[in-house]
Amino acid sequence: MPEVDKKEASILHRAIAEWQHQSLISEDQARQLNETVKVRTTDWQTIALYIFIAAVSCALMAFGSLVLDEKWIEILRKKFSLTDGVIAFLFAAVTVALCYHGWRKKRHELGFSFNRELFWLLPVLSTGVTVVYLGKSMDYLDGNYGAFWLLATVIYGVLALALHSRLLWVTMLLSLIPAYVKLTYYITDDAPFFLGMNLPCRMAVLGALLVLTGVLVRNSRLYAPIKDITRSGGWLLFLLSGWLISIFGNTASWSEWQQLRQVHLLFWVFAFTAQCILTFLWGLKRKDPMIRDMGIIFFLLNLYTRYFEYLWDRTNKGLFFAILALSFWGLGRLIERRFSKK
Repeated sequence: MPEVDKKEASILHRAIAEWQHQSLISEDQARQLNETVKVRTTDWQTIALYIFIAAVSCALMAFGSLVLDEKWIEILRKKFSLTDGVIAFLFAAVTVALCYHGWRKKRHELGFSFNRELFWLLPVLSTGVTVVYLGKSMDYLDGNYGAFWLLATVIYGVLALALHSRLLWVTMLLSLIPAYVKLTYYITDDAPFFLGMNLPCRMAVLGALLVLTGVLVRNSRLYAPIKDITRSGGWLLFLLSGWLISIFGNTASWSEWQQLRQVHLLFWVFAFTAQCILTFLWGLKRKDPMIRDMGIIFFLLNLYTRYFEYLWDRTNKGLFFAILALSFWGLGRLIERRFSKK
């Protein structure tokens, strides 16, 4: 379906809702039709996005100063003799109320809205406070912080699937990373290796699992943006981990890496180079611009990293930055052409 403006999209959504109400189409057909409606981004929408980003930034700073500082919570705790468990319960109730309010609002306002999507930031924050104080009430199970990160991950994931929220799903993926890392360290008693893998290697495994998950749910009935976010996030983590492995290898610590000669890391450099090339070729074969472009970007990052590692002290700096400028100009031109064709 061609892109439409917000007003036209609203008319289409109302028509689809009316068809469903008259039993002309099923609920699944209505959902699929709603997902095919693409809203054209206008200048005003871009300005609104920047304003909402500013609002989110201010909200995060306010949350940090009010909640993370814990001063006002400590005042309420002393005044009403609240325990950590009670505070966790109160914030859980706030989360439920916010999610219910957002769900009701979403039922009456079809289509995508920055305002409605960023509303989910409030339950994200309240859920975080709930899990933190629940962990405090249980002494984090003798330091098992990963279990509570995992609990937050599960809550965000369930809410995202139930409420069809992009923001909640992104938060779920971001919470999954520290949950995975903390649990692997807890299992090994903070040892540097888990199943013979250091931290970057473990992150590569997680990225590969997310990529596989994106492939498995591609044809499922999940909310379409959730499938796209999972696929993009998985490839990004997979390639970013490969880049870190090409720098640090499978070393156990910073001191060990500093004593290691660069020649011993060449195997990892070749492996990451092959990873970038294969990603680029896979994107071409599948006609997937996202995977193709990630392969190109990380291949360029690989070249620049190798320059700093092996050639920084041996080549002219002006020549290097001239090549860097030309490559970024070429990449920008490629992206500009692609969007102009669209």
